[in-house]
Amino acid sequence: MKIFQIGFNKCGTKSLSDFFSNNGYLSVHWDNYKWDNHFSKNLKENKPLLDDTNPHVVFFSDIGFVQRQFQIFAEQYPTSKFIYNVRNIDSWLDSRERHYKKHPLAFSDNFGFTQQAGLDRRDYWKSEWLYHKKVIEEYFVGEKSERVLKFDIEKDGVEKLVEFLPNMEFTDLEFPHKNKG
Repeated sequence: MKIFQIGFNKCGTKSLSDFFSNNGYLSVHWDNYKWDNHFSKNLKENKPLLDDTNPHVVFFSDIGFVQRQFQIFAEQYPTSKFIYNVRNIDSWLDSRERHYKKHPLAFSDNFGFTQQAGLDRRDYWKSEWLYHKKVIEEYFVGEKSERVLKFDIEKDGVEKLVEFLPNMEFTDLEFPHKNKG
């Protein structure tokens, strides 16, 4: 089974990745755009997105391409599951702002119009959050709704992950809190 994290960064992506790794499941996390580039290449070459990846990888985390193109993964991998990781939006904006101040290039006008159009960074991020939420809610309806878990990192415990993935064994039920911000 493949599991894809589809919420934004600064919402427990590294903690989720470590949770799966600590339980013996191979997990990949961000890796400086390596995975974004890999999946983009496969898409352009009309190949299945997971072609040429380690077949033992179970959990994919903090990969922008997956977040933006989760529908393709859902269609190509019909038994896959998705974790939509969230937190309070104002806390997320504050955390992302702190991260931006440390790593401004990580948020450098990714879509080529934010700064040019004079958009406020936080307003843009908030609208991006709300739009992404709507896209996820509209996609995962009916039978598909069983394939997604909304996981609030500030409120939910690992029991919710364990219940969502009943065919997986979890022995380490500590949720690692990484990159707190």
